[in-house]
Amino acid sequence: MSGEVAGHYKMDNILHDKQIDDSDKRNRKSSYNVETDSTKEGSKSEGTKQDGKSQQPAIQYRKERQHLQPLWICYVMAKRPKTIFFSLLLVHMSLLLITGAMVMGQYDILPVDFKGVPLDLEHEDVFLRALAWQNRETDAILPTSPPSTEDRDDGMETLVLYYQADNVFTADNLQFIQTLEEQMTNVADYALFCMKQSDGTCSKPFSILRLFDGTFGPLFNDTSFSDVPQTLQNAMNVPEISHQLNFFLGKNSIVSVADGIAKSAITRTAFYFVYNTELETFMVDNYRQKLLDLHSNGLGSMSLIYSCETLFVYDVQRQVIFDMMLAVGSFAFIFLFMLFQTKSLFVTCLGIFSILTSFFGANMIYRIAFDYKYFGIFHVLSIFIILGIGADDVFVYFDTWRATSHEHMESLEQRLSECYRRASKSMLITSLTTMVAFISNAFSPVLAISSFGLFSATLVLINYLSVITFFPSVVLMHHLYFENWTWPCFRPCYHQRSHTVSSETVTVTDVAENQTPRKNIVVRFFYGHYFIFITHKVVRWIILASFLALIVVFIVFVKDLKPDEESTKIFKDDHNYQMANDRRKNAFKPSGRDDIIRVYMVWGLRLQDRSNCHKTDGEKCTGKTVWDEAFDLNPSPAQLQMKKMCTDLQNLPESTNANLHIRNSSLTGKLEVDCFLDDMENFLVNESGKAVFGGSADFSIPFSESKISHLMTSLPQFYNISAISSNFYRYFETAAAYWLHDGYSSNVSSDYTQVLGFTLDQYDTLPLLNSTWDVYGTRLRYAAIIANTSLIQGRLGYEVGLPIYDAWESFFKSKISELPPSLSGGFQCTPEGNNPWHWLKVQKTLVDSALRGIAIGICLAFVVITVATQNIVIGFLATVSIACVTVTIMAIIPMVGWKLGVLESLNLSLVVGLSVDYVVHLAEGYHMSIHTDRKSKVRDMLESVGVSISSGAASTLGASIFMLFAKILFFVQFGIFMFCTIGFSLIYSLGLFSTGLAIVGPQGNFGSLVPLWKRLAYAVQGRKPADETCDQCKGKGFRPKETAVVVDSPRKEGNISTNGEENKAFSDE
Repeated sequence: MSGEVAGHYKMDNILHDKQIDDSDKRNRKSSYNVETDSTKEGSKSEGTKQDGKSQQPAIQYRKERQHLQPLWICYVMAKRPKTIFFSLLLVHMSLLLITGAMVMGQYDILPVDFKGVPLDLEHEDVFLRALAWQNRETDAILPTSPPSTEDRDDGMETLVLYYQADNVFTADNLQFIQTLEEQMTNVADYALFCMKQSDGTCSKPFSILRLFDGTFGPLFNDTSFSDVPQTLQNAMNVPEISHQLNFFLGKNSIVSVADGIAKSAITRTAFYFVYNTELETFMVDNYRQKLLDLHSNGLGSMSLIYSCETLFVYDVQRQVIFDMMLAVGSFAFIFLFMLFQTKSLFVTCLGIFSILTSFFGANMIYRIAFDYKYFGIFHVLSIFIILGIGADDVFVYFDTWRATSHEHMESLEQRLSECYRRASKSMLITSLTTMVAFISNAFSPVLAISSFGLFSATLVLINYLSVITFFPSVVLMHHLYFENWTWPCFRPCYHQRSHTVSSETVTVTDVAENQTPRKNIVVRFFYGHYFIFITHKVVRWIILASFLALIVVFIVFVKDLKPDEESTKIFKDDHNYQMANDRRKNAFKPSGRDDIIRVYMVWGLRLQDRSNCHKTDGEKCTGKTVWDEAFDLNPSPAQLQMKKMCTDLQNLPESTNANLHIRNSSLTGKLEVDCFLDDMENFLVNESGKAVFGGSADFSIPFSESKISHLMTSLPQFYNISAISSNFYRYFETAAAYWLHDGYSSNVSSDYTQVLGFTLDQYDTLPLLNSTWDVYGTRLRYAAIIANTSLIQGRLGYEVGLPIYDAWESFFKSKISELPPSLSGGFQCTPEGNNPWHWLKVQKTLVDSALRGIAIGICLAFVVITVATQNIVIGFLATVSIACVTVTIMAIIPMVGWKLGVLESLNLSLVVGLSVDYVVHLAEGYHMSIHTDRKSKVRDMLESVGVSISSGAASTLGASIFMLFAKILFFVQFGIFMFCTIGFSLIYSLGLFSTGLAIVGPQGNFGSLVPLWKRLAYAVQGRKPADETCDQCKGKGFRPKETAVVVDSPRKEGNISTNGEENKAFSDE
């Protein structure tokens, strides 16, 4: 340390000593100057007693702390402040430079993916089964029609327009809808992306207008919309059409020819497109802006909303970027608030800089060391989290540094060490508990949650390391070179400020413990008026009763907490896409096109093999198809047993179907079980009556060798019988191919081509005559039977849904056990939509993760706080406060109309980690107090910690407000969650916890773990309580206590003097 700095500290100490002496003289005249009935318990003599007994240990404690050996890091920092500061600054800047270099070098250092939220349970059978079915169309599967150079079908995309009015079925409204449909279908390149009909032309949009343009025959040809009620009534009279008519009718619609009424508040149009990589550009260029204008301005007298997966993904990615810009507002608020608190631009800028660079450092560890290649929407939330946590740590350290300025320190390194000891321990406890809350999420099987937990835990760790290394050097540089510097324009104002403190406001806590008076108004409020308020002998019980009543109310609301049946919501309820989703599920009558849950009973496939997928690939890696080599439908018993299973499913007793929920067909009255064997048998039985087969052929199940051989020999134009070997085996597949191709009279006409898949057989496959691409004798690789349930996707919660899944699983396994070995490898799944069976398990996993996170967080908080404070009573009271915050946040979810979905579950698992900070700081402040009575401890606690936690809470609350202006629901909900969690954490910690300590806070050694640690240590060492400590006792560190020798007469030995006093030699020994 330079001579100038040393001289500064020497003169400062002399002035400090004089101030201590003057203050001590004033304080001997009275006890606490700010005193009420709550501080006068007993009599005024207790205040005098406080002076005599409480101040002396306090002064002794301070003196002992002053002579502690400085920490080596603080010693080095004080000796070489510039070297340490610029070295650490360079380290932080290098994180930015390395990240920039990696981006320039095309390294995927920030693997952003905002297209969705990966919630797959990648090791669950329900997920792997659906994945196996969804990716069954491998290169080995034969096409069912001739290949086309224009065939780019990677799936189907649907654009749905919803029209709303008092009555959308007026002639004018229908005319507006017709005009809009024409405009939509006449855009450039529409023919390149539209879904084609069999003649190659674009399919018409599926809307109510098809009942008026002659599509369904002469009864439905009213192009002028002159008699809408009659046309709709005609449709209702035709069963095949009426089943689809409901797709266009609102659930409260009315159609009455007698009254001349056709009324519905809503209808819709569906446009179907072939999905490929160029579709997004087409949709954005031709439709997006037009649809936005229609949504804002309406269509005639109708309002319009729309839904389209391609446009939805595009808008989500754009909106996430815009909402992330709100982080700039949070940064700005925290910057200004930190500047107000620290009154130093130097400290503020570098404090914010350290928080920012923590993000880049954590990301490098997350991406490179942990090898995670996913950075999603949830990760964006960590930016807002670390702003609050980082600012809180900065305030804790800086306020602790300020507090040490009121204490008499012999050197700079000692002051720095004292500040470091206090602040680093407190921040370690809060950072540790927050990290564990995040780490508990890292073990979640859901990638979106586990990756967020790991990244956030790493971020908290890096921020802690930064605030205990770099930020102390920042504060030290500010103290040495910038503390007394002000902007020239503010200097006149600065010199006019008055910093004098009235002697009437000086307390024993200020001066009797070798401290100077505090000037901060917040500090004086906490150890003055607020302390008096919470320790008042009546008010303190009113406070406890109020909190108890509040908790009872919140517990009542917690009972209403329910899991969310719907998949993840991205936008608010008043957003176009969320309104469209609501209308799709709730606004229309049941129809044949509803998004019902369809159960697939599958044979021929095993669980999808994802062993080569990266742990963060998610849905980007579909894995490898694994065939069930034992699957075979050629044996007659296999065909008969599967046929029997279809019949049983279609005729289940009501008692059995009550658990399976298979829907009854409005046309046939039977259960809707789509079995390909039924259609195949009906077709072949009809074919058997043709003359070419002799008029009396038997083509019923089972399709045996003799039956299909007859079919083949009767059709020599298709089958070269001479080429068929005597070992030909694939007769079932030959019959299936004949059925699927409608007797080879035209292209494939069967609807079952999607549930059956064939591959070449190395022995039996032969080319079909008169065809350039068709073959027969192939191998059936997979097949499926489909059951339509009455369950609607997105309306099934796991509490109701999982028993239904279990019923299906049990039912199908029982049926499989009755089938021959070649069909024993089947499974049931729900591969459509969001995979409902899988989503039910995701719901339960999210709830379990939330409860597990809460349990882990509360248990760990109790252990950490108890160990840190070395007092079980403090640990218990702090844990009660944290539990109350948790109950409150759980109650807020149903209070604001939410359910326990993805984000809510994630928030609940974090609530303990985020709410523990303030109560930990207060508990540490109470523990570190040098007083022995609870009131003095509470006063010390509020004085030393109150301003820090208030500042930290204010910064986080202010930062979270900006998130409320976001469009993405994730950010809005998280903003509300952060605001409520931090707000109630502050209320419970300063209100409930502080009041509890004022009433039952431990005094002396009550509840202390120190005697327990000492007993355990003594037991390990073999030491008795009566033994005394010594430095040199054969390495043991203790020895039996010597008994004093009583003498009757003076002795001349040198160990005892003649006047009864110890000789110096004996004393020295």
